[in-house]
Amino acid sequence: MGWPTKGFEWVGPIVELSHRQIPVWFFKYDWDDCPENSADYLYRETGKLIDNNYHLDSLWIIGHSLGGVVTSLFAEKWDRDFPITIHSIAAPLAGMERQRSDCENISRVEYKISSTVSYTQWKTVQAQDGAFKNLKFDPQEVFIEGGTSILLPGEWNNSRLGHNRSIQWVCENL
Repeated sequence: MGWPTKGFEWVGPIVELSHRQIPVWFFKYDWDDCPENSADYLYRETGKLIDNNYHLDSLWIIGHSLGGVVTSLFAEKWDRDFPITIHSIAAPLAGMERQRSDCENISRVEYKISSTVSYTQWKTVQAQDGAFKNLKFDPQEVFIEGGTSILLPGEWNNSRLGHNRSIQWVCENL
């Protein structure tokens, strides 16, 4: 309910990455859980993935929208000596109201990224992003200590580059 694409925005990007022979593991977190809990779960599951796949020498994690918040919280906590690259796309890192009262209401101005994480925040143009365009502030505006922040173009292939298409743009341009 309330999520019309049901994740189909990920199909093109995953196909793009697979064409370049990039191994992909898809992590599905509980959309209804608190982002902090999902970040902790991602931390534990990433540790298991690394421990069970000795051939890995690094790992990329791509998160979009609320998933970008989860991956950004994860990027602050990662303390293992294993290099991880994180791409957070169109994520409301400054915070947005949550419906669940038992979740911490994320209201941030800064993220301090772990030294073993290479981090990039990909921001959409607020006026072009269907999820953010009607907000009084841009929830993507935060300071990233230890990472990079990049503003995506407002248009791509002669059409608006909005919230969901931002995933495809990033995956094609990595």
